Amino acid sequence: MAIVIDALAETAISNLFQSVTSLLKDKVDLIRNAKVELEKLQEKLKRLQETIKIIERKPFFSNERNRDLEAQLKDVFYDAQDIIEGYETKIELRKREKGSITSWNKVRMCSCFKEHVSASYQLGTEIKKINQRLNEIEQRREMVDFLNTTSRSEVPIGSEHDKPRETTPLISTAQPPIGRADDKEKVKELLFDGFTESSARGKDGVSIVSIVGQGGIGKTTLAKMVFNEVKEQFGNRWWWVCVSDKPNRMGLLEKILKEVCKESEELKGITSLSGMCTRLGSELLKSKFLLVLDDVWELDWWVGEVEDTLTGGAKESKILITNRKVEVSEGIGAKMHKLPQMSFDESWRLFLRVAKKQEQELESHNLKGIGKKIVAKCGGFPLVVQTVGSLMRTKGMTEDDWESVEKSEIWKWKMPASSLSSEISGSMLPGLILSYDDLPHYLKSCFVYCCIYPKDYEIKRDTLVMQWMAHGLVNQAKGIDVEVTANQGINDLINWFMIEETGDKNLKLHDILHDLALYIGEKEFSHAYATVHTRHLSLLAVDDAEVHKHNALGAANKLRTLLSNYDCNSGSETDLPLVYIEHLSTNFKWLRVLSLRECLMDELPKSIEDLLLLKYLDLSRSNVKRLPSSIGRLCNLQALDLCDSKIEELPKEMGELCNLRYLGLESTWSLEFIAEGLGKLTNLRTLHKFMVCDDKGKTKGCNINELKDLKKLKGELSIEGLGGGMVTVIDAMKAELKEKHELIGVVFDFNWQEVNRVYNASEERRLLEALEPPHGIETLVILGYKGDVPAWYLDTNYGELRTLYLYRCPSWSAVIGMKSLERLHVSKCPTLGALRSMLSLKSMEISRCDGLKTIGDLPLLKSLQIRDCDGLNTIGDLPALESLEIRDCDGLDTIGDLPALESLEIVGCHGFNTIGDMPAVKTLRLCNLPNWESTFTSMPCLRRAFFENCPKMQTEGLSDELAGLQELRVENCPSARLGWKLLEQQPNLIELMLDSKSAVVMPSPLPSQIYN
Repeated sequence: MAIVIDALAETAISNLFQSVTSLLKDKVDLIRNAKVELEKLQEKLKRLQETIKIIERKPFFSNERNRDLEAQLKDVFYDAQDIIEGYETKIELRKREKGSITSWNKVRMCSCFKEHVSASYQLGTEIKKINQRLNEIEQRREMVDFLNTTSRSEVPIGSEHDKPRETTPLISTAQPPIGRADDKEKVKELLFDGFTESSARGKDGVSIVSIVGQGGIGKTTLAKMVFNEVKEQFGNRWWWVCVSDKPNRMGLLEKILKEVCKESEELKGITSLSGMCTRLGSELLKSKFLLVLDDVWELDWWVGEVEDTLTGGAKESKILITNRKVEVSEGIGAKMHKLPQMSFDESWRLFLRVAKKQEQELESHNLKGIGKKIVAKCGGFPLVVQTVGSLMRTKGMTEDDWESVEKSEIWKWKMPASSLSSEISGSMLPGLILSYDDLPHYLKSCFVYCCIYPKDYEIKRDTLVMQWMAHGLVNQAKGIDVEVTANQGINDLINWFMIEETGDKNLKLHDILHDLALYIGEKEFSHAYATVHTRHLSLLAVDDAEVHKHNALGAANKLRTLLSNYDCNSGSETDLPLVYIEHLSTNFKWLRVLSLRECLMDELPKSIEDLLLLKYLDLSRSNVKRLPSSIGRLCNLQALDLCDSKIEELPKEMGELCNLRYLGLESTWSLEFIAEGLGKLTNLRTLHKFMVCDDKGKTKGCNINELKDLKKLKGELSIEGLGGGMVTVIDAMKAELKEKHELIGVVFDFNWQEVNRVYNASEERRLLEALEPPHGIETLVILGYKGDVPAWYLDTNYGELRTLYLYRCPSWSAVIGMKSLERLHVSKCPTLGALRSMLSLKSMEISRCDGLKTIGDLPLLKSLQIRDCDGLNTIGDLPALESLEIRDCDGLDTIGDLPALESLEIVGCHGFNTIGDMPAVKTLRLCNLPNWESTFTSMPCLRRAFFENCPKMQTEGLSDELAGLQELRVENCPSARLGWKLLEQQPNLIELMLDSKSAVVMPSPLPSQIYN
């Protein structure tokens, strides 16, 4: 059996070699035994690296491998890395203590020296054991053969000499999918073929259709094609929910309910299964809907209350599911469309698109025949065609390059039958392996790490970047921030189709690629439980019963990653992270990544200081209110995420986290105090919130001048506590905000509650002028500011500014001439009187600005929302406006012609009486308009109309101008006089809702096409 050094092992060897070399170079005071053993280890690692460079590497996916021996080898590398990093951290902490020793404390100084010698001796002893373990492994025949390799054969696919060219841009998702036209029509036919007993399980006629097929065959893509083509028939009642592997019934119901009801406040009080079913059922009964349940694996969650709720909706509703097993579709009672492999012609067209090749171009290089052989080997699986196509983008236009792929031995490889990832089958696997094997080794490790997350889990990009960094998976390039390199790695994986980007910019692995990554990660990555080889453990989406069943922590004494969060839907009253915290100093001392997201503890224990190697700590959405002073001992910490937590204060010891690059403080509404010391964190790249604070007892509060040394800040920065005389102009100038050129957004918050004196407007103006932001910002927010427009605001250098938000700025009188501005939000600015010369503005929200009289002359404005602006009387020329919402503007009487408007909502405008020409309007809602009596004219595109409490509303011209109307609701509009003779002239009317005050006698029953 052979030895194969995979990407994970190669990364481990590289990181360990760097650590050993650095230690030998920097620690000249190592005692002899430590230095000798480190030099021996360095030589062994150097020999391994040289061997890796010259051997004819077998593919990682080889049935001839000795995987157990390889696992032992990696264990040694990881253990050595832990020992060395642990030693370096202890020495660093002792240096700090030594620096704080006073001249009279000689005894403590002597003690520190003894501790240093002892640590060096212990390091030598531990590394000696590592060398002995390596010696034993080197005696194995496979390692002897491996290390004696001296010749190089041809360079294999995936070697460092076959690196991809410059990354091409991501293929636009706007491009229509290739193929599947016949399958799309067949699924649509099944959805809309009527309501026979065999075609629907719903007691009121809810039709259920299932797309069935192997993983990677294109089920989700086909579902999206159908979904996007038919959703308009359901108004705004269409929803997409990903079910995924082994869903929690409560969690899934909550997911569906949130999608159906969006952000309704009433959902917060619903915690029981029956309550969720009742609420969801009432919503589904309102009118017909389209619901897609993507990636359904099993039936346990469906049977019972969930089935009754989903199938008990309004008639003509549709449920479309995707799944891999016929038995699941049969159990749900769905009509099935079994999705076959793509035809060769469709596969060939998809391949050409992804590979960025033209057929004539391939013919001219004699590559068309080879290319077709490659496509044939992809087996008609779109996922494989895409990944192989992206691989061929990186190849030269030579026969040798293309034949190296077509004739690769990898096409013959099959997944072992015993593998947990045996879902990957047939001709699908080799094509995916080819793409994986072609990645640079560091990207292979990054890809494999993604399997720590459950299937269908949406990973935040920043989170993944920080975790890769914590494990040393990203190469450090001179002069380039490692975050930049990591983000480029994500883009590369997207372009290789090894990872996908969701609509909200999160990341996700396709199920099949997740299986592949988990197979490669093998014993190192685990979900729900750990073994002696486990280095990365995830308890995400795992309930406590399963954790206790497997004794998750039983063998977890070498973990480098622990991901956990409290599952509020599991029915458990136990906060699982509390169990883990008790074992910090024993089980978890080698952790680099720890996620306690959503944990219920109020504060971390002092023993957090034992996690000396920790580089990433996630406490987001947790109940943690305070951090212990011992947090300062985590000198390796690079990222601390407190976003959406209940944190109330940050201790002065935060200033000792010298390697911190990310401090997440978004939406920390309970945060009231930050101690002095943030200015020491000179490596910070991300700081969401900087809070100027008064002293708290003997602890000094954070001062604005601490921003001076935070020269590497990027992204968005919110500065709070500027009001109430807490900041002097001199200190503000010392912050040198203008010099932080990598900031793209700044928030100035002048709001305050308790103050000793009140700043006047001129003082606040001088302060804001001293805090001039960098010219490259894209977003500017100013809150609670009482001064006039600062001088720098008129500077033409702010050519990148896209978004401006002004809130409670009583002296701000105008927004004029900002040619780059695209989004404007203004609220509670009573003296604002002018909005003009904003030639790029596309979206605007205005509220409680009584000084504003007219809005117009904004040529590119597409969306406009206005609320509580009693001084506004006219909305003029807005030729590009598509959406308009106006509420509680009593002075408004006229809206002019809006030729592009598609959606209009006017509520509570008591003086309103005139609507101009709006030929493109599709949705109209008019509510609480006591003086509006306009007739319907020039709305030929109107499809949905809602009228409520409009006592003078007339219906003249309704039949002539609204022939396309599909949905009509009228309540408390007595002058409307909507009789059946009028309504029967609306041939497309499907849904009608009237009250007795708005209609005369209606026929009973209603004609079949109308749902009442």
